[in-house]
Amino acid sequence: MISSTGLLFAFLTAILFTSYGLLARVLSAKSESPLAFSVLFNVWATVLAAGILLIEPWKFGDLSPLVLFITFLATLFFGLYAGCEYFMRKHLEASRSTIFFQLTPVITFIGSVALLAETVSYEKVIALALIIGGNIVAIYKHGGAITRLGVIFAFGTIAGLGFAYIADKAVFAEYPLGLYVMITYFFPGLYVFFVLLLRKEPLRYFKIEWQRMSWRLPVLAVVGVAGYYFMLKTFSLMEVSVAVPITYSSTVLTALGGIVILRERGSVIQKLLGASLVFAGVVLLA
Repeated sequence: MISSTGLLFAFLTAILFTSYGLLARVLSAKSESPLAFSVLFNVWATVLAAGILLIEPWKFGDLSPLVLFITFLATLFFGLYAGCEYFMRKHLEASRSTIFFQLTPVITFIGSVALLAETVSYEKVIALALIIGGNIVAIYKHGGAITRLGVIFAFGTIAGLGFAYIADKAVFAEYPLGLYVMITYFFPGLYVFFVLLLRKEPLRYFKIEWQRMSWRLPVLAVVGVAGYYFMLKTFSLMEVSVAVPITYSSTVLTALGGIVILRERGSVIQKLLGASLVFAGVVLLA
């Protein structure tokens, strides 16, 4: 039985992720350096996450070598996510990239069952089939705004995020919540910065991206950190294989938001059909 508090946290996460997805698409579309964008976002997110320390208890659990290793893996997975996310959002419409994100529950379900020994049922398997089917419907070739590069970055994004959530569930309770959130923003941002240096991108891109986004960047960071905070609070109250699908019920909201607010008019019926199948899978999985 899902608690009412857990359900509330899950839907708050869904609303915040919807807002984040729409705003991130707007800011990413004209980015000259998605890597610099990602680093700046993670810096802001780390600073803002410090505020969680004021509202959550400062309490450590068992920081065993295994916990520390899984934490390190979580930062690597979030680093993969951070390195790919804004490239994906730059090359894919918000209404389409959000449907791609619904593969995240598939990854978390398989991983949580295999690694965290969570329960499995026929309902969950059918739900996963609906989620995958909805994604296929949404991205099937039709001449709309979809690129091979966007798809490649999309799979890097969802793989990193899905495995990061599994690692989150395994270890986040061993840290003060605010500190854990800071860790999972700071180190991925650092990894992306190193990648940017290896690619020899000019450091002036940081100034360009900062001037381009202005006050919108900290707003994006506030929404992103708040969504992640409520995601972790949801993890504390229910299985990750259930929590992630519910929080990703933002599919329909963002697909509609991309169509109505951002005026992404290409293949509206196909997007809505794909989003509806995915949403049906999410409901069944919950």
